[in-house]
Amino acid sequence: MKYGKLLDTLQNLIGFRPKQSELCNILGVKTAAMSARAARDSAFTDAEIAKVEEYYGVDLTNDCVELEYISIKPSCGRGTVVLSDADVTPVKIGREIIRDLWKVPDPSDLKLFRASGDSMESIIEDGNILLVDTSRRDFNNGGIFVLRINNEWYVKRLRLRVTGELDIISDNTKYPVETLKPDCDVEIIIIGRVIKNLSRGL
Repeated sequence: MKYGKLLDTLQNLIGFRPKQSELCNILGVKTAAMSARAARDSAFTDAEIAKVEEYYGVDLTNDCVELEYISIKPSCGRGTVVLSDADVTPVKIGREIIRDLWKVPDPSDLKLFRASGDSMESIIEDGNILLVDTSRRDFNNGGIFVLRINNEWYVKRLRLRVTGELDIISDNTKYPVETLKPDCDVEIIIIGRVIKNLSRGL
């Protein structure tokens, strides 16, 4: 792995680019030697990479992260009632796809759900795998969200009116729009925004 690639990978994994002086201390090399390596974009040896991995507690050679696939199937229709803790299965996805294609800075915010029902057709079909960014819960500008309404799980499009009323919309036109008033006795918890239907490709 070359110098520039190592720093880019560390930036993604630990959130910052280490200074040359820090790499010198980790690897036991002089500043001039590290500066020359940076200028030439020289490669690190396997032993050096192992030292950097041990120091920061990361895996530099694995370009994937594990996302949680949550066994709850949020409904596109009448809601999914969950009576016990959901099983969670890890799924590996490449860091470059997450960073460059989906523009998600923190992969730990991503979760996977399998939709059920037909009320979001043709955008989301029954059984589609949805990538959800749990850091994005603001529905003021609309979008499709995984949410809980009185402990029932849904996948719905949300639209906030200027009056404060919330429209819960099914993309399948055979289902009517449901509108909740600001003072209604309903608990709504936004789990996250659907940013990709993985069943339709990356």
